[in-house]
Order: sequence, then structure tokens, then C-alpha cells
Amino acid sequence: MKYHYSKSCAARAILGVVTILAISGCSHYQVGFSLTNGGFKPKGQSIAIISGTKETQNVALANLVADSLRKKSRYQVTTPAQIAQLVQPYPMSIKGPYKSAYFHIDTDWDLGDRKRIVEVQRALDVDYLYVIWAPIALSSSGRTLVQVHAVAQLFERPNAKEVAKTSMVLFMGDEGNLYFKEGADEVARQLAEETNMAKTTKK
Repeated sequence: MKYHYSKSCAARAILGVVTILAISGCSHYQVGFSLTNGGFKPKGQSIAIISGTKETQNVALANLVADSLRKKSRYQVTTPAQIAQLVQPYPMSIKGPYKSAYFHIDTDWDLGDRKRIVEVQRALDVDYLYVIWAPIALSSSGRTLVQVHAVAQLFERPNAKEVAKTSMVLFMGDEGNLYFKEGADEVARQLAEETNMAKTTKK
């Protein structure tokens, strides 16, 4: 899994010291997207991005990634309004691919409520379902920035086969939440490019 950092400090970013870099104002995100198997070829264009928890930061992140993916890719992205209409209640809590989530996410990609994920994907009638779990929002005393830890999985229908996964650390709380939007853009960019669905620029 390759990790990408904000361009402003790519040369200085070191995996495992995200908090230190964040405090110095250097790193705005850490995103690592990887395909489960190589040679992935999309079997459809419809996709929905949903929150796997009811946490405010989780719902906001799912919406931002969906909006960015709509601009960056050839995917037909389901809107939040459509999701809320077709899946009730939404947002919801779906058991995610981790053993615990306190100060960091202890991932186990084989965990998670696949039965519920299949039900949601069928209800939304999409080729792909990207579920984001962002259960952790850490803040330091006297600081406005909040560190959001999240993981995500991309599922392919009909049986919610995992085709990709993402680990990420984003930041929110700056003026205009620009850091959070920047991180969401990076998640969408990697998702579009790694699944061969990025929009091509005409020369």
C-alpha cells in the first residue's frame, strides 16, 4: 500500500509520525489506497459512497469524497439524498474491518458485517459500494485541528466482494475545513485512478 501526503511536505513526511507533522503544520493528509488483486477492470460505472458510522466527521467525509469523485471520475455517483431515500435509517452503524478504534484503528480487513453491506448495495442498486469508517476524531488541548482516522473498503456486486481498501488520516478544524477537503480530494483521486475510472483530459 502506497501512502500519499500533501505536496507541501511530501519530502519531509514519514509514515508513523503524522501527529508530529500535523502539529508542525506540515502534513494535511495521509492516504493509502490499494487494490486487493492486481489487474482490476471495472465491471460497471455506478457507485455509492457511504458512511459506516453515525459520527459527524464520518458522514461529512463520505459526502466530500462522493462530491470529489463525481468531478474526478467517470463513475455515476449516487447522491447523499438518494442514499437517504433508499437506505433507512441513514446514516447507520455497520461493523467495520477493525478489532478496535480508540487512539488508532486496529484493522482486520476480514472483519465487518458483509451481510449488511450486501443488503445496502442491493438497496442502492450500484455496481460498487465504497464504505468509509471514520470512528476516531482526536484533538489536543488548546489546538483547533482535529485528527480523523479512517479506513474504507470498495465492494463489487453481487456479493460485496472486496476489490480495494484504504487507510487514511485526515485533519479538520482549520478555517473553511480546507485540510479535510484536501484529504477527501486525495481519497477520490486515488480511487478514480487506481480503478481506471479517472476522467481523461483532452489535449
